[in-house]
Amino acid sequence: MQRIDRITDATATAEQADARRFVRKTWGQTINITDTMAHNPEVLKGFVGFYTALDQSGLSAEDREVICMDMAVRNGCHYCVPAHLAEAKTRGVDMELILPIARGQLLTGDSRPARLQRLTRRLVETGGKLSDAELSEARTHGVDDGQLIAILAENAHCHFTNSFNRLASTEPDAHYPQAPSPTVGN
Repeated sequence: MQRIDRITDATATAEQADARRFVRKTWGQTINITDTMAHNPEVLKGFVGFYTALDQSGLSAEDREVICMDMAVRNGCHYCVPAHLAEAKTRGVDMELILPIARGQLLTGDSRPARLQRLTRRLVETGGKLSDAELSEARTHGVDDGQLIAILAENAHCHFTNSFNRLASTEPDAHYPQAPSPTVGN
């Protein structure tokens, strides 16, 4: 059961209704997380603006979904795993890449998604304090300073939404796919 109710057209204050219109104008619709976040209209508008700005941050849709899915799984976000399965599919990301991450698996090899997943985990584990060797390795593999900043921003977005959804017990939207079962031992 959801612990923080969604704001609806019938329950919205003028400010909340304005924020929900902003979401509809920006994304074409509201979703359960945005309807729940509408309790604080300014945070909701900032969240949508921040998320949308990340689309122009130099990370590809695949990069963003690798980060978001790994963070959602590692943070135990019941809402964000199915939300990012839907988002990855909508953005044309290879689902054969995303599904193992959704099951909690660490990608292997030297592909950009595998390196990005490992880099993201190190950034989270160290609070952004990579060693000089780790920073050099990221740069050697084509992650420039602008992308490093964008990866940190994506981490911040994910930490906020994962924590928000866990606090609110936000119900996944009906059109989201079911999250896969975790792989044992990963």
